[in-house]
Amino acid sequence: MDVPRILLSGVVFGESPRWHDGRLWFSDWGAREVVTVDLAGRREVVRRMSTFPFSLDWLPDGRLLIVSSELQRQEP
Repeated sequence: MDVPRILLSGVVFGESPRWHDGRLWFSDWGAREVVTVDLAGRREVVRRMSTFPFSLDWLPDGRLLIVSSELQRQEP
């Protein structure tokens, strides 16, 4: 059995974790960011928000859906 280890520190208020495509995705409410981290500890800010990113998931076509208190739509 693998021993648990810390992959990432400095998260203000992590919420709504999802494992997707080999990375942990989550909302950092305190920093107002959607963040990913992989098993090597590489962190990436996917999106900075003006409001809290409440939750996230993926649409059937693979696009990321972020639910927040503000109505926005951003396509790549």
